[in-house]
Amino acid sequence: MKRLIYSLIFLCLASFAFAQEAEIENNTFVDGVAFKPQKEFYIFGDVVVIGNNILSEDDKKPFNDMQAVNDDIKMKYVDIDKDSETFSSSQATLKLPKDFKKIAYAALYWTGTYAYEKGSKKEQRGNFEYRGNGKRESNINEIKFQLPNQGYQDITGEVVYDGSTNTTHAINSPYVCYADVTKLLKETETKSGDYVVANVKATEGYLSGGSAAGWMLYVVYQSPTDNPKYISTYHGFALVNKEQPLDITFKNFKSVNQGDVKTSIVVSALEGDATLLDDECAIIKPKDGSFQSLSNGVRFQKNFFNSSITNNSIKNRDRFPNSENTLGFDIAKLDIPNYNNTIINNNISETTIRLKTKSDRFYLYFTAFQSEIAQTYFDDIVQENNPNTSKKASVVPEIVRAQPATVPSYNTEEKRKPYKYSKKGLNSKSFKYLKNKKSSIISGIEGGYYVVTGVFAEATRAGKFTSRLITKGYKANAFINPKKNWNYVYVLRSDTAEEAFQLMEDLKTNYRYRDTWILKTNLD
Repeated sequence: MKRLIYSLIFLCLASFAFAQEAEIENNTFVDGVAFKPQKEFYIFGDVVVIGNNILSEDDKKPFNDMQAVNDDIKMKYVDIDKDSETFSSSQATLKLPKDFKKIAYAALYWTGTYAYEKGSKKEQRGNFEYRGNGKRESNINEIKFQLPNQGYQDITGEVVYDGSTNTTHAINSPYVCYADVTKLLKETETKSGDYVVANVKATEGYLSGGSAAGWMLYVVYQSPTDNPKYISTYHGFALVNKEQPLDITFKNFKSVNQGDVKTSIVVSALEGDATLLDDECAIIKPKDGSFQSLSNGVRFQKNFFNSSITNNSIKNRDRFPNSENTLGFDIAKLDIPNYNNTIINNNISETTIRLKTKSDRFYLYFTAFQSEIAQTYFDDIVQENNPNTSKKASVVPEIVRAQPATVPSYNTEEKRKPYKYSKKGLNSKSFKYLKNKKSSIISGIEGGYYVVTGVFAEATRAGKFTSRLITKGYKANAFINPKKNWNYVYVLRSDTAEEAFQLMEDLKTNYRYRDTWILKTNLD
């Protein structure tokens, strides 16, 4: 009955879910621009985010080598269409739920490193010298955007940041642009489907630090939910390195009065290499003010920004090309692991996330926060902004009509095929990289190659995962890395890279163990 009442309230308040300038703390950066709040919503509904990279090793084939270093890849534009007016294009699929009512907000972002058109590198006495050719065009904010079953539309966005004018960033000249495309999504008949972004500019070839580029579509929509939600978004541009961690504080909400508090964040960044470790995304723990590093099945505590596009513990494969390694472009939608409300408690009205790294620098340009909020708090907000509203009215739900396709779809069989891991073998670049890479130092454990199937912040979770592996016949064990008290669960310690690599590849053919990796430690 309670759910029915809230659903009716949602229907009558569909037009009252509103956006306003959020009063979130801004951060000021010497090398970038301050993060500014964009939109703030109190709404019955949810969020979906999609996107894709625009630079890769091939213009159409997916790139799946997670051991590759961005600097070593000769980048070229991804270009999936056959349109002579586009030089770069990639696609991602938007899926809205069956009980979707209407679009509340849609924001399109595109970003890249763009110092010049094409770059080359030459080795000189053990060092690489980078050179560029081709004039950098100034219209980085002009792209083409294709909605489902439509042709391209020209989009001119706002330049959030252009690093070409900053001496610190001029060497790779990162930029980010933004456009509010809410009206376009509201007016289109077919909202779920394939979206294509074209003519995002970036440096092809080689660039110091590696070239990277991509786009993201962030959508807030109305739909019946058990509890109303607070959703806030903001953007800016911040270099995060070992000298510059970044704190972002969210306010203007009040979590549910009782029961589990469901909270999630979205972050998107540029230049997060898959193989470089020690970058983190953490959230404050209100009891003692410490920060809890976030992780899941595809994002590890020690390597959160790992060149992937993910929705919780699943890599988003509804893209073309659907590369596992998006080569320096990250989008992460992540539920906060709020066990027993230890991070976001009942009646909380503020929280902070912290981004930091000890090795791999990256650029953050977007983040968003959402949490279920107390019904009484939501009612107060609505009444404050709509004092004459009657909550007893009812509204007939909208029906979104499907429309036959009028233009080619890039929703290919290759993109839709189920998970499959192709073994690379001992002659692959991945194995050679493992053999040649420097081993890490972890005190208290024997040196060797560890086949790791999971990394956990909590010992209880690590123990349960270890027990589950043992029941399936694996000789699983765990150890603690004293550096940050991480719990590593592994199924093999070997003296040889060959044995470890072969077992890792066998495990990765099973979808459940797709994120297995090898820790090389205490061997140098």
